Amino acid sequence: MKKSNINLLVSREDYQKYENFFERLKLSAAVLTVILTILFLYFYFSIKSKFDTYEKMNLDKKSYLQLLTNRRGDEAKINYIEKKYIDLQNFLKDDASSVTYYEILSNAIKNSSESAKLKSLEVDKTRNTSFTITFTVFEKMMDFLKFAESEIFLNNFENISLKNLIIVGNQDKNENYELSFTGKFVPVKSNTSNEK
Repeated sequence: MKKSNINLLVSREDYQKYENFFERLKLSAAVLTVILTILFLYFYFSIKSKFDTYEKMNLDKKSYLQLLTNRRGDEAKINYIEKKYIDLQNFLKDDASSVTYYEILSNAIKNSSESAKLKSLEVDKTRNTSFTITFTVFEKMMDFLKFAESEIFLNNFENISLKNLIIVGNQDKNENYELSFTGKFVPVKSNTSNEK
């Protein structure tokens, strides 16, 4: 074999040494390139998946914020209903169960006289009451006064007294009689009106 170039500056042993060195350097560079490529791909996909997760969470956040802004009116309605419910509970605490006492009184009046009519009724939460009963016939009023002194009527009250007797007449000589009472009802269970 014939060499076309002769290297006079480097000896053959030194040349072989340099060639081995550069071969190892080339191999090390190739291995390093493969390792760096693998590391780059690993970090790329890792950061990309975290970024995708972040983007998804950002989109979810935007959709939830949009839902919240759309539901502001509903929230105001819910707050209004809650306030009304609290007001109803407070009213029921302070309610005197006037319907129950009205039923007791109207039943007692019906039992005494058919011509008697309950004109007004006031009951507070301590069961204090004042009511007015009207009559068109004097004898029926007297029958009611007798009934008002009976145990059947008095059992509905802790105390009761006749406040007024008013005779109202008009031009046709029709007279109406009004009896006004004040007193205090006996306590009744509030579920008597719920049993009906």
